[in-house]
Amino acid sequence: MASYYIVENNQQAGPFTVDQLAERGISADTSVWTDGMTSWVPASQVYELQSIIRQQQPTYSSQQAYSGSYQNSGSSYNDYRPCPKTWMVESILVMLFCCMPFGIVGIINASKVSSAHAVGNYRLADQASRDAGKWTKLGFFCGLAVNLLLILFYVIYFVFIMAAVSSGY
Repeated sequence: MASYYIVENNQQAGPFTVDQLAERGISADTSVWTDGMTSWVPASQVYELQSIIRQQQPTYSSQQAYSGSYQNSGSSYNDYRPCPKTWMVESILVMLFCCMPFGIVGIINASKVSSAHAVGNYRLADQASRDAGKWTKLGFFCGLAVNLLLILFYVIYFVFIMAAVSSGY
């Protein structure tokens, strides 16, 4: 079970388990860090903590919602971004027909796009989409270059064979 550190009143506190963080009532904006993270992130970006954050969102009466005084404390529809291009189909085609290693890296990054977007980590989804596109394009152009060189080799080989045949060898 992972232990998390949080920032509380501008001071680092912890380590805490997920259950202890639920008891403390952390918010979606609470800065969190655990082993394996490169920097502090909001608790809303940590998959293991999202369930306890959702449970803590306030409930509002129908009168408050009807009167227009309802304020959403979590992410709103205004914060929603469409899912970036996944590059999954292109990565699979590159893996099959062009350059297998680059295609596999493209598939791995492409699979991260939808899952990161689904949990609201739009920055990670955008980065994974850019990485998947980069590896897919790199694999395509490397495969294209190898195939063009192969065609050039066969053309030169054919020309030498025809020259040898016509000269009597």
